[in-house]
Parts: sequence; structure tokens; C-alpha cells
Amino acid sequence: MLKRTVILFAAMSLIMVLCLTACSGGWRENYEGFLDDVMGKVDMSREIENIDAEEVIREKLEEYSEGQTIWFQFDDFDGDGTSEAFAFCGKAGAEYLEGVLWYVNENYAAELCESGKWENPEMVNADGTTFLFAENHDDGLTYVFGIENSKVYETAVSGTFSNLEYQGGTDFTAEFTSFDYFEDEEKAKAEEPTTKKYWFYLENGEFYEYGADDSLRRADLRKYKAGSDVMDIIYEQGLTDELLEKYYPDATEEELAHIADEAGYFHSIMLRENGIVNLNFYGAYEDCFYITFAVTETSSEVIDCGRGFYLPAAVEAIATYPTEEEAE
Repeated sequence: MLKRTVILFAAMSLIMVLCLTACSGGWRENYEGFLDDVMGKVDMSREIENIDAEEVIREKLEEYSEGQTIWFQFDDFDGDGTSEAFAFCGKAGAEYLEGVLWYVNENYAAELCESGKWENPEMVNADGTTFLFAENHDDGLTYVFGIENSKVYETAVSGTFSNLEYQGGTDFTAEFTSFDYFEDEEKAKAEEPTTKKYWFYLENGEFYEYGADDSLRRADLRKYKAGSDVMDIIYEQGLTDELLEKYYPDATEEELAHIADEAGYFHSIMLRENGIVNLNFYGAYEDCFYITFAVTETSSEVIDCGRGFYLPAAVEAIATYPTEEEAE
């Protein structure tokens, strides 16, 4: 009985406030003030504005696109006061989205990628800039779009790399596939390509690659204990234990002796501005190999190794290189 009385009293109070404020002409202001006191601060105008903008954008998408909207992200992504959206239209599969990627604002809709199969996309905010990362299921490449002044743009790394991942701050990594299995380019193209990680950074909303200075000498790598230890192992047995186990797991004593004699000739040593060093060297049987180090002022460690050669830059057009002081 007491509960019903309290509810009835609250309802009557609300009706009285509405009646009084309606007569005064300031009903909206007083009503919002009443809600502020009871429920906390409410910005009704902004909520209504956002709902209206999203409805307009969804209607614009329906006007241009075909199929069902299976993924939709709405926001003011570039912070200019105008809302926009990314969307996939098509059909949702069990493991991926199948459809067309769209960019939409209140004025128009633009088809960004043709119909295809896509992994679940994600919005990535880095250094105050928001990007759409969409991994294509068919070609395995990551497509990356940003927004500036309510206009969409495709970044320089889009559609070139796979598994583009944010590492924090302004740094990213991605995997690049190239035919560098052998020293001979034509022979390499007849074999399986290799896929290796490359390094990128963000500046003013655009992606740049950490290009490498490839003029380092063996003495430069020997400055670091990890580098010196690896070089000694390569001189002694041609390849490191990890590379031997990975690529020649069943090698006989004779084959291991052949690898030790024929492998271990250095091709190049590369330094990137983010402290990554790539060592390229020849193996036996015309194979090429690399070892990657992470180097700081106080330490160094091996973080990766495999078959193939590293390039100074995967995409020359967006690469920046260490200064002479950094390379010393």
C-alpha cells in the first residue's frame, strides 16, 4: 500500500510540474531541469540531434545500397561536428560478412569496396585519429579508411598488407608477402612467397613505413651481445639452431656439414628508426634467410627469424629512413 502511495505521489508531482511549466512557456527548460534533479544531467537536444542524424544517414544508405545492413558504425569520427557512418550491406555468413563496404554521411553514400567476404571489421583510434580496419577474407589483405573534414580517404597501407595491427602510441605492424625465397628473382617467383612483418607509424592521419638503412657492417651488429652471439653461431654451423630445426628437421650429418660449409654468407644488415635490425644472409641450397633483432640503448634480443630476405622498405613511396646520427 505504501509503495503504491509513493508512486502515485510521484506521478501527480510530475503532472503538476508539466502543467505549470506549460503555462509559463518555458516547459522544455523547466522539464529538463526537473529531470536533472531527479535523474541527473540530460542533454535532450543533443540526444534528439544524434538520433535524427543517424536516421538520416541510415535512410541515405538504404537509398544507395542493396541488401540488408549487416554492420553499422555511426559517430563523428573526425571530430568536426558532423556525423558519418561506415557500413556493410549484404548478408551475414557464419564466419564472415559478405557484402559491400560503404561510407555514408547526411549528403551522400560512397561504395568503398566491391562485394566480397570480410572478417569482422573494427574501428581503431590511434593518436586521436579513427580508422576503419577491414580484413578481406578472399585476399587476406587489410583495407584501411580514415575520415577528414567529413570526407573519407583510403590510406597508403590499405590493400597492400595483411594482419595490420595497432601496437600502441603511433606504431603499427603488418605482414607483407614477397617472392624472395631465393636470391634469383625468377627462381623465387616459381616458389612459394614468404610473408614477413614490417613496421609503420602514424603522422597527421597518414601511415608511413619505418624504412631501413642497409649500409650497416658486421661490426655494427657486434656492438650488441645478441648480434655477436648469433653471428658466431652462423659462422660455425651456417644457420642457427632454430632455423636448422625449422627448415631441415631431418638433416643427416652430411647435410649439416654441407649447410655449415655453404651457408652463413652475409648479404646485408639493416637498421630501422624504431630500433629494429634485420640481418639477411645466404643459406645452403640457394636459400635466403633473415634474423630480426629488437635493439634498445641497453639491450638487444632476437625476435624473429625465417626464410627470405628483408627489403629496406615494403612500400618505398611511404618509407622514411634513419638519419646518419641514428644509423651510427
